[in-house]
Amino acid sequence: MQRAAVIVNPTKVKDLRDLRSRLTAVFDGYGWAEPLWWETTVADPGEGQARAALEQDVDLMVALGGDGTVRCVASALIGTDTPLAVLAGGTGNLFARQLGLPVNRYADALRIGLSGRDAQVDVIRISLDTTGSGEFDSEHIGLVMSGVGRDADIMADTTDALKARLSWTAYIVAGTKQIRHDLVPARIRIDGRPEIRQDVTSVLAGNCGTLQGGMRLMPRAVVDDGLLDGVVVRGGGVHWLPVVGKVLTRSHKDSGHLSRAQFKQMTVDVQTPQRVEVDGDVIGVAHSVRFAVEAGALTVRQRQR
Repeated sequence: MQRAAVIVNPTKVKDLRDLRSRLTAVFDGYGWAEPLWWETTVADPGEGQARAALEQDVDLMVALGGDGTVRCVASALIGTDTPLAVLAGGTGNLFARQLGLPVNRYADALRIGLSGRDAQVDVIRISLDTTGSGEFDSEHIGLVMSGVGRDADIMADTTDALKARLSWTAYIVAGTKQIRHDLVPARIRIDGRPEIRQDVTSVLAGNCGTLQGGMRLMPRAVVDDGLLDGVVVRGGGVHWLPVVGKVLTRSHKDSGHLSRAQFKQMTVDVQTPQRVEVDGDVIGVAHSVRFAVEAGALTVRQRQR
């Protein structure tokens, strides 16, 4: 019999015993063995549990939680043949939405995991220079979007308590603190193109282009095209108006306040160290960040066509 491992973020579930019973019944209905079961912790939000499950040769890895949980579980699967099933239950759930998977409907999502097709998707490899030495000393992967600058400050201000109370609008509330801010001098190098020197609010790299509330920041972003989509934002005060206007109207045109590019690798050097976030989680403060695509590095269970 085939066996899966379920890695669940317990903060996203009201009744773990009931959830486990319902999911076990779904596995049984498809002729699978009772799944292995792990809960994430603050100290280990998913990667360690996933690596332990791989050592037991599971046939499917199931991540239940938000984008952060899914990212941590997926980080252990990069380059393996073990497929990932996504049971989305967080605040944004942007990765699941991009793939057209159910949100907060765990049994339905698991059925897709057990009967769907395997598809290879790209991941973002994020490397940080946290010391200013010119060497990248910290590495992470992302599935949705990563950024350096004020977007990471917004993520830092969006607490779990705020998300629990306001859902995805918590990011808007947190963002109001960043309406007025100083721009940061940055040097941006995209593939082999001439470098860009510009004062910025944020520089982002995305595998999925849709934000909370359905706003499309990166209209051309596709999870399996072997490319990442970059956005350079120059907001602050009234300058946020043209930025928001372009996103809401889904405009593809560049301006002095928002410009986009597709790439395989982008390096951003900032004059003063800035926070960096990936998939909604702050991962550090860096002098330099490199975003690179790993094409088709993750196998995900999706709906049958």
